[in-house]
Amino acid sequence: MITTIQQVSQIFQELLIRDANEIGRKSGFIRRERKLNGASFAQSLLFGWQAKPQASLEDLCQSAQVCGVQISPQGMQERLNSPQANAFLYQLLMRALSYVVEASGERSDLLARFNGVYIQDSSKIELPALFETQWQGNKEGQASLKVQTLFDYQQGRLGMSFAAGRRHDCPLQTVILPVGSLRLADIGYFKVSVFEQLNKSGVFWVSRVPARVGFWTGEKVIHLSTWLEQAQSDVIDQVVELTAQRLKCRLIAIRVPPPVVDQRMQRVRTEAKDHKHSQLKPETLALCQWTILITNLDSDQATVNEILCLLRLRWQIELLFKLWKDELSLDTWRSHQPYQILSEVYAKLLLGLLQHWFFVLTCWDTTNRSLVKASRLLCKYSFHILSALSHFDTLCRCLQSILPALNRCLIRKRKARPAAFQLLARAFP
Repeated sequence: MITTIQQVSQIFQELLIRDANEIGRKSGFIRRERKLNGASFAQSLLFGWQAKPQASLEDLCQSAQVCGVQISPQGMQERLNSPQANAFLYQLLMRALSYVVEASGERSDLLARFNGVYIQDSSKIELPALFETQWQGNKEGQASLKVQTLFDYQQGRLGMSFAAGRRHDCPLQTVILPVGSLRLADIGYFKVSVFEQLNKSGVFWVSRVPARVGFWTGEKVIHLSTWLEQAQSDVIDQVVELTAQRLKCRLIAIRVPPPVVDQRMQRVRTEAKDHKHSQLKPETLALCQWTILITNLDSDQATVNEILCLLRLRWQIELLFKLWKDELSLDTWRSHQPYQILSEVYAKLLLGLLQHWFFVLTCWDTTNRSLVKASRLLCKYSFHILSALSHFDTLCRCLQSILPALNRCLIRKRKARPAAFQLLARAFP
């Protein structure tokens, strides 16, 4: 289902007016009706921070004025810096995730073979230690929020869930996906039982391989690095069985040039030092010589180069996190007040989702879109959208006049480091 401007306008009004007022009362944030209600408070924050991600309290008061609310910086801080504000914004964020906004998903490149391309990853946001019991960090006395994200690169659908930062990604991953779709995830999500479930569900997958994995040769299991030492070619593409479950899959291994090997070894050593590992195993360093991945796509469904191109798409979710942190200042704040900081985190996660809906609505079918440029363009029109929000026809006209400009936010072709749209075009000329 393609989402239209009229449908998004309706969603915005339902979420930021009706839902915000309802949740404001039920969460205990709003105890009596006044001009600063759930709707005006949420709108002031979202569009104030969209216009200026490092907005001061005074800036947020100016945003509130557009909503018809007069409030002092001290009054704004009192409302932001409270557990009730945290509860209100978190519940509003969860309500927003129940709405579906998607593009057509019609493509003529490599991705047209799949019924959706789902990329899963997470990002952590460090929080004040006060929230350790709610969002426990990796160490005692630390708090962090893990944002688990499932992103359909084809149609732009974006889902989020939240967990304590110390929790491992593997048990948090989503495995119920459409038949014929492709799932891409980082090595932290490697789990044979998940691959087996995806196989049964008719879902394709591509994954990198951890260094600890063993391969079966006859009735013996040998280590991955040992297995690769026997390789006679720089490119391996064959069916193998791995781990105790004897998962049958296609393995692709490509030997990389010496400069790349040096870079990988340096990164591995740095990571080991950061995690206070005194010694690196020889097999870990040996695997730096190869790009290794497994998949259930057979050679008739995708070539080696096409598989590598698909794997590169996983980086798109990293760029999404980078967009939120760099352009929306998701993990940097002006305040030192714990509850105010958490309110800002929830509000900016919601802002990132709403902003993404604008991208899906307009420029998602433009393969060389630049979300960074589009985000910066939206900053200029934040108050225009805010002032039109309460009137449906006015909001539709406002979005119809503003959003087409996002189609002009493009990435130029690059020779040295080709962008994703260039790689997809080369893989499927």
